[in-house]
Amino acid sequence: MNQLWAYLIIEELVRNGIDYFVISPGSRSTPLTVGVAQNSSAQHIICVDERGAAFHAVGYARATGKPAVLICTSGSAAANYFPAVIEAAIDRVPMIILSADRPPELRQTGANQTINQVNLYGAYPNWQFDLPCPTAEIDPNMVLTTIDLAVSRSQQSPSGVVHLNCMFREPLAPTDAPIDIPASLRQWHESHAPYTRYARKLTIPAAVEIQSLIKIIQGTIKGILVVGQLKSPVEINALLRLAAKLNWAVFADIQSGLRLSDDLPNLVHYFDLLLLTDRSILLEQIDTVIQFGTRIVSARWLKWLEKHPPTHYVAIVNDAERHDPSHLVSLRIEADIAEIADRLAQDLLPFPRSSWVQQLRQASDTIGVSVDKFLKAPQLAEPSIARTLSQLIPNQHGLWVANSMPIRDLDMYGAKDGVGTRIGANRGTSGIEGAIAAATGFATGLQTPLTAIVGDLASLHDLNSFALLQRSSQPVIVIIINNDGGGIFSFLPIAKSTQIFDPYFGTPHGLNFSHAAAMFGIDYYHPLDRSELIEKYIRSLEHRCSAIIEVTTDRAENWQFHQDLQQYL
Repeated sequence: MNQLWAYLIIEELVRNGIDYFVISPGSRSTPLTVGVAQNSSAQHIICVDERGAAFHAVGYARATGKPAVLICTSGSAAANYFPAVIEAAIDRVPMIILSADRPPELRQTGANQTINQVNLYGAYPNWQFDLPCPTAEIDPNMVLTTIDLAVSRSQQSPSGVVHLNCMFREPLAPTDAPIDIPASLRQWHESHAPYTRYARKLTIPAAVEIQSLIKIIQGTIKGILVVGQLKSPVEINALLRLAAKLNWAVFADIQSGLRLSDDLPNLVHYFDLLLLTDRSILLEQIDTVIQFGTRIVSARWLKWLEKHPPTHYVAIVNDAERHDPSHLVSLRIEADIAEIADRLAQDLLPFPRSSWVQQLRQASDTIGVSVDKFLKAPQLAEPSIARTLSQLIPNQHGLWVANSMPIRDLDMYGAKDGVGTRIGANRGTSGIEGAIAAATGFATGLQTPLTAIVGDLASLHDLNSFALLQRSSQPVIVIIINNDGGGIFSFLPIAKSTQIFDPYFGTPHGLNFSHAAAMFGIDYYHPLDRSELIEKYIRSLEHRCSAIIEVTTDRAENWQFHQDLQQYL
């Protein structure tokens, strides 16, 4: 019965198009692991560290829009998924967890490797179910309908985490006997379709709300289209069509996939830096801001809006969460982003180009020229690392950006060189964990080589995931920016408390990653200036295998460099 139920679980997932499994070794999960191993359509990766496994799954889902399936044994194994569960839940990333568990007679008895796994993740999952031990007394059709519901609840808006806690009694190992398919499942067994197909659900606002938004747009003279995180090429292309129709100024966050391209003449690439110049006066009286997608990286822009609120602030998101930390939203529309963007593009007449938008674009381009001049020096400052990589990364090559300084530097200083790359980041909770694991999952999902920009503390935190670099199906070049601690804290008020700052916040560690790279058999480079960085990066691209490029910077010098650069503008 264990073999039968595990076969049904894995086969039904595959029939639903969910065919990527992230497996951590363990005994109680043996039936599930064997089910994957014996299914020729199931793809998999083995990940010893469950925390890394879960973030690998998050990266994969960000790239594909569909969940990876996590499989682990009983006990604390599933607890190690929790940080990634929170990230996926908050940022609406699909994920399916199959945690193996002891049978009910062993619960709360002191049995080895047994904890309370029921509702382990609290309110974070979209749906969770305690799957009973396989038995002939339960119709196996229940297993199939449970999996079909799990897939739907993980993917249908709002997408997110599903946890199936799967109890198994011994014996766990498979037998040589063929699986006996019950008569009630013969028709299903002979087909290739899921048992229950869930129709796609679209969230479409009422026509009166669409007309209300169109009326706001038509009455707007100074309008800004703010583009936050977009989750698919379909959403990106829909926003490009709408932006071309509106001819409003476009402020694109790095997570949007638009920030590093130059496909739109109304794209204001350096809107964050523009706020540091006297040209910011252009943004003091805005009629309308329409934001597609969730939160953006630029805290400076959010603070600006608080001081200079627009007449209308419209938020268009695809879930029921508020997404309004500044409490400025005047109209909130929950809808499929691509659908509503295309609907608006169809219903609106083209807007003429405005001199105001042209002024913003010219001011932004001037900033870009100044940034280029300032960052041409051979010195390997952190803004120049971000800009240089944005200029070198090949078209259609994936990019993963870790939190703290890397994503901020790329958002502010990334070049507009027409790069058509997919960009991923974990900004649900903006945590330090799982950066390298998520990058490998993103590369696997995209099925393209990938560059990841990661800080030293994030790399130390995820050191186990160097093993995933070694076995990644796609080459991942990890740029580790090693400033010997937490560089972002130098930009916070606590940095002025010099006696406690370094040991408690700066946290210097005095380590480099050469020995770690050697341990995992990964190519390692340590460029000393900008020209060497360019050379080593290009060499890594040509080798088409995973590599670590460690760049050493100084935290104090980095803070001063940022100040000097912003003064130069």
